[in-house]
Amino acid sequence: MEIFEVKIINPKATQVLKSLAAMHLISIRDRGKELNTTLNSRGSKGENAGHGINNDTYPYRPQYLSFNGSNYILHKKLDSNVAFEEGQFIITNDLLDITVWGKTRDEAEEAFAFTFHSLFENFAKESDKNLSPKARRLKKTLMNLIVKEE
Repeated sequence: MEIFEVKIINPKATQVLKSLAAMHLISIRDRGKELNTTLNSRGSKGENAGHGINNDTYPYRPQYLSFNGSNYILHKKLDSNVAFEEGQFIITNDLLDITVWGKTRDEAEEAFAFTFHSLFENFAKESDKNLSPKARRLKKTLMNLIVKEE
């Protein structure tokens, strides 16, 4: 086995390394010790380094979401939990009752952006007279979250 020391300069390279590590084609080591973590998108160890098998389960806290050309700027970060179960990353947000998943964290984040976009399109833009009381509460929550939609 060959050993290479790599300094990650381009964050896109991190995705390649993460994929290779997930397929067990490479192992990621820090000063000779194998890490039981993966790298985050900035190429460094995540917030919870050394806790659990997959370190990409740090909280998902977007303040900006984008999907299919629609961009949403939020008043505050949207705190969401991330778990890794049965080979899937699962992101849940209790405030909006969102649960999404993907084979990678990036896929789960993309699914979250799609779901947020869908909620906005189907509830926030809908007339109150066409919404149930529960749907109107969701609409109000969405409208209070968003600073700007582009």
